Amino acid sequence: MSRLHALLEFSPMAKMSRLQRRLDRIPMEVRAAAATEALLGALGLSEAMKQVVPVDEGDVKASIRVERGKRGDRFYVKAGGPKTTKPVREAGKGNAPSYDYANASEFGTSRQPAQPWFYPTWRRNKKQIKAGIEHEIRKAVRKSNG
Repeated sequence: MSRLHALLEFSPMAKMSRLQRRLDRIPMEVRAAAATEALLGALGLSEAMKQVVPVDEGDVKASIRVERGKRGDRFYVKAGGPKTTKPVREAGKGNAPSYDYANASEFGTSRQPAQPWFYPTWRRNKKQIKAGIEHEIRKAVRKSNG
């Protein structure tokens, strides 16, 4: 019986529950500070992307947005979607009937050279965003510890 208990204790699920208990002990103030800074970073990143995106009709620029993750403490900068998806041909075997032109501007097509703007902007800003989140976490931890 004790053997079975030991096996369960070292199972991946047990490790996950221990991790979850540790994460649950993080003060809400620290989580809120990290989430706030993550939102500010995502908003700043979306604005930076809007400044550098190539503008033809403006649909791609208008499609850049920040979306909240399921947990509420993560934020995603996205571009494209229904605003930039247009029909291109009849659907055939292996062909999609529509194409998102946000992808065409970022990666190019056989007829259009790539004009990267999404990933270069992300790479240029990610260290600063991460540093801002880490700074706010440290500040909130110091404040919560007194």
